Amino acid sequence: MKRDLVAIGDLSDRDIMQLLALADQISSDMRSYAHVLDGALLATLFLEPSTRTRLSFEAAMLRLGGRVITSSDAKTSSASKGETLADSIRMVSAYSDAIVLRHPHAGAARLAARLSTGPVINAGDGGHEHPTQTLVDLFTLRREKGHLEGLFVVLYGDLRFGRTTHSLARALVRFGASVLALSEPGLNLPKYVVEGVRGTGAGVGEVEVAGLEALVGSRLRGTLLLPPGLGATPSTLTLLADQVDAIYVTRLQRERLPRGAGEIRALPLIDRVFLEAAPFRRAVVLHPLPRVDEINRNLDDDPRAAYFRQAAGGVPVRMALLGTLLGAFPALEAASAGLALAPETAVCAEPACIAATEPQAVPPEWFRGVDGGLICAWCEHAAT
Repeated sequence: MKRDLVAIGDLSDRDIMQLLALADQISSDMRSYAHVLDGALLATLFLEPSTRTRLSFEAAMLRLGGRVITSSDAKTSSASKGETLADSIRMVSAYSDAIVLRHPHAGAARLAARLSTGPVINAGDGGHEHPTQTLVDLFTLRREKGHLEGLFVVLYGDLRFGRTTHSLARALVRFGASVLALSEPGLNLPKYVVEGVRGTGAGVGEVEVAGLEALVGSRLRGTLLLPPGLGATPSTLTLLADQVDAIYVTRLQRERLPRGAGEIRALPLIDRVFLEAAPFRRAVVLHPLPRVDEINRNLDDDPRAAYFRQAAGGVPVRMALLGTLLGAFPALEAASAGLALAPETAVCAEPACIAATEPQAVPPEWFRGVDGGLICAWCEHAAT
């Protein structure tokens, strides 16, 4: 039975640790895996711009001995002629053994997984999720810090449209890390991410963050996510000396901002001065890249700057994933049964949902959220 990777929740804890251990093994001698996928063909279907994700997937497949066919520009694909994603996937599936898809609409990868005969890997579906980046992030954190459990990680920047943080927040809490989400104004973690974490039994609360007044001039408000078993979240979180293990920075996702949003910037630039503040002195800095102006380049030669090492980790991690999904390495655990869908009819008000953009090909589907409300099974936004 084929396995897909649409969301980080598709992988069990054991699956993730298996993939990270395999990536560690591969990274020590990539050349010894040169014939693992001889004869296999990967299709990289990127209908949004990408550099690291597309190239690392293609490099991973080539290093495993496979081959790649690619469509890396939506303007030159049949999507520009009006072809639906559903029809594109049916055809690309016939041409390849697996598909890596990046698409501007949330839920696109889930649709592709239903239609493709081979594995589908989500390389980013709109502002929704980016599960393979989370595997890379976990791989990097474990290498930099030696473990995941007990880490204190700050997510920083555009957390509303920065899809990498949506997958990462869920995964970190699962592995026993605490997460503080500090966002630019109005760009906080989406409700569905917070509620999804809360549904696992984690502690979730809005906090006033003390201890950064010298940097920002006032107290910030953030969202604190604590692993199950650590108790209720405080109302005020005082960041203490050397408390933060990692700060995960995201750029402003200008391509997804609502029209007229203008320039949003309140959080201070990450630079050497920032890392001199007591809570961040031993924090490594991660960024999914590309960066724009949120990290000063004077930080690049600081040993705490891990973002280029993080990007390099994309190849062994994606080698591990491709080899596993295509049967060259030990299989993952059996896939879960999936969501229990609700029979009710409703309308998804999220304009970037695949169900809204391809209504003829994508039927509305709903499940019940933690509070009992209807949640779109494609994009995870609540019904109106």
